[in-house]
Amino acid sequence: MQRGLPIQMLVKYFKQTGEFWQINPELRAMVQHRQLNLLHDFSSLGTFDIIFCRNVLIYFDKDTKINIFNRLAKSMEPDGFLVLGAAETVVGLTEVFKPYPERRGLYRPNAARGTAAVPAMPKIAAMAGAN
Repeated sequence: MQRGLPIQMLVKYFKQTGEFWQINPELRAMVQHRQLNLLHDFSSLGTFDIIFCRNVLIYFDKDTKINIFNRLAKSMEPDGFLVLGAAETVVGLTEVFKPYPERRGLYRPNAARGTAAVPAMPKIAAMAGAN
C-alpha cells in the first residue's frame, strides 16, 4: 500500500482490517470485473479512463501486440491512462500511446488533451494476468 499511494488517498479510499487493506464499498461499486479475450472485438464495452493490462501482452507476438494497442487506444478517453506490467511496453511498437514521464508502466494516448490528473470518477478496465 505504500508504493506511491499518497497517505491522504489511502485514508480516503481504503480501510484497514487487521493487517490487510480493503477498498471502500463506494469505490468498489464502480468497478466491474469481466472475462475478456483481447483477440476479439471489445469496442462494445465503450471507452475507459483507465485500462490496466498488466502481464498479459507478454504472451503475444509483436503484430498481435500492435493490433491490441491500437484497439485499446480507440477504447480510451483522450485524457486516459494505460497501465502495463513491468515487462511490457509500447515503445518501439506503436505511436498511439506515449510513456508518462517518470512513471514506469504508465502511458497516455498520444493525442491526449487536458491535464495529467486522473478523472474523479473513472470507468476502469482491468485486463490482468498473473502477478
